[in-house]
Amino acid sequence: MRSLTLAEGLHSRGHEVHLFTNDSGIPWLETVISKAPVLRHFAEQHQFAQPTISEIDPDWIVVDSYLIPETEINGYQGHAKILAIIDGDDRGINADLYVDHNLGAETLPWSEFVRNNLLAGNRYALVRDSILSQRRERPWEIVGDKPHVLAFMGGSDPTGAICLAAQTLAQEAELVDSTLIASNDWQEQVSDVIAGNPNISVLAPTPLLPELLGCADISISAAGTSAWELCTLGIPSVLLAVVDNQDESLERLVAGGFALGVKREEMTVEFLQQQLNALIQDETLREEISRRCLASFDGQGKNRVVEAMERLL
Repeated sequence: MRSLTLAEGLHSRGHEVHLFTNDSGIPWLETVISKAPVLRHFAEQHQFAQPTISEIDPDWIVVDSYLIPETEINGYQGHAKILAIIDGDDRGINADLYVDHNLGAETLPWSEFVRNNLLAGNRYALVRDSILSQRRERPWEIVGDKPHVLAFMGGSDPTGAICLAAQTLAQEAELVDSTLIASNDWQEQVSDVIAGNPNISVLAPTPLLPELLGCADISISAAGTSAWELCTLGIPSVLLAVVDNQDESLERLVAGGFALGVKREEMTVEFLQQQLNALIQDETLREEISRRCLASFDGQGKNRVVEAMERLL
């Protein structure tokens, strides 16, 4: 999604973009890719399609991977400029630009070389136009008779955190209307939890997520890339650290007052219910969170990255 968002920004300024990716096998993601302004090439996961890249002769190669060997990436130095999208670790990649759009990334102990070529922090958060189009002026205000809660766990949910959200929302069914987005792995369990509850609906992952976010008053989500979308929209949220590399991100988001949080050791229905109730019942808290988010996440990150790429050409 980060690569597709950057591609969107490049295309809007007249650049031709090629996307190299494997067949994800995820229907909603394949739909998003099919509509993206890119020329798609299929490649083995975590590998460079070297002959095809050489035929294209690109000005820039953008890499977003934890597993492609840095030696393969560095081998393109001198043939094209390299932009590496990273998360707190440059992995020894010798890039012309690095992008780490995580909150507080600019304060990490980078090497001098990386720091001199680094676009870091939430000013560079890569947010899609379809998300920006859903931005509301006063997102802390409840639109309907009672709050609508949207629960989703980003592009994947390896630990089944959506089941915890379902159990929690089943307890709050009289206070809120809810929509849960559950992957195939967890659909049956979630459906069992909320069976017979007319105030809760369950959807499969869908490319219509931006529209669903536009109707949400409160969100429960993972503290990954989707957190930047929620912050950009100013939706008061409870965020969960569902995998190891989200712990630090969650800590910074909570410390900055951008969201309420649930650490992995705190993942119980009781604690999530307590956090959710705080947002449901306290409009002042929702407004404080929304205003901080809207002031710090303006949605222009991809344009700043594209402008930096253009300057180097």
